[in-house]
Amino acid sequence: MTDREKWGEADEARLAQLMRRVPRGAADPAARARVFEAVHAEWRRSLPPSQGRPASKPARWLAAASVAVAALAGLLWWQSPPAQVATLERAQGVVAEAGQSLAAGAPLRRGASLVTAAGSGALLRYSPDLSLRIDAGSRVTLTDAGNLRLDAGRILVAATPGAEIPFVVHTDAGDVRHVGTRYVVSVSDGELDVAVRDGAIQLDAGSHAARARAGEALHVGAAGAIVRRELGGDAPWGWADKLVSPISIEGKTFAAFLRWYASETGRDVRFADAATRARAQGAILHGSVDGLPPSQALAIVAASVDLEAVVPAQGPVVIGPAHR
Repeated sequence: MTDREKWGEADEARLAQLMRRVPRGAADPAARARVFEAVHAEWRRSLPPSQGRPASKPARWLAAASVAVAALAGLLWWQSPPAQVATLERAQGVVAEAGQSLAAGAPLRRGASLVTAAGSGALLRYSPDLSLRIDAGSRVTLTDAGNLRLDAGRILVAATPGAEIPFVVHTDAGDVRHVGTRYVVSVSDGELDVAVRDGAIQLDAGSHAARARAGEALHVGAAGAIVRRELGGDAPWGWADKLVSPISIEGKTFAAFLRWYASETGRDVRFADAATRARAQGAILHGSVDGLPPSQALAIVAASVDLEAVVPAQGPVVIGPAHR
């Protein structure tokens, strides 16, 4: 009879109980084997003299098991990567983490620090209801799923209207809390700018605080005071239209495309009449507009199904029959 065969059910039960204390994760098989061998060797040393081994305290092997399991738990803790909080959905130019360039589809984990080079940009997807666009020359750290640090550059936060998504952008000049749907946060030379495209934001800058709504911008200078202004034609989000969520229109309806357009731009889309609505729901699309700014994609796709989009500076986009 081998030593392993002498290992009784009670011993197995005790070891199993200890092993359940190990955190969940993909354990290294070699590490688990080392743990078993360490415990098994200690058990062999604990056999009574009649079996050719010096006597030892009955609980000695159990103490060894505790030490070995604790070691394995520590090993797994170090091996387990931080939780994923987002995905790099689109990368333009050079987007790097720790000096390594990232490609679209890369998982982004808690604590990841991203840098975008000149002429570059990134689209991060946190969830179906929350995305983040990073402009060129920016440095950000994904603290966790609800907090981001912006050290330099510019970002645009976009959330589905009405979705309850707590999100805070931290900067040296103040914290921007997610209240509404779409807004741009910029940091340069220690100063902070926030421009609200849709919805609202809450800005806390030391002893100063303010809320801004769509069409408004807030500025925090070196002195820490908050200055409010109305946005005009210089709204700072044209760059973000180049970082759109991937879309495949092949085989989809025009109505499905319009839902993507509304999600990307935050614009309300309406139909001129019932006939146009029916046309949009039944028209099947072909080809590709992936990577195009939403405004260009809308014009191309609408024309392909013999419809037209009227896009005013403000208010809803209206889809109607094409005028020839």
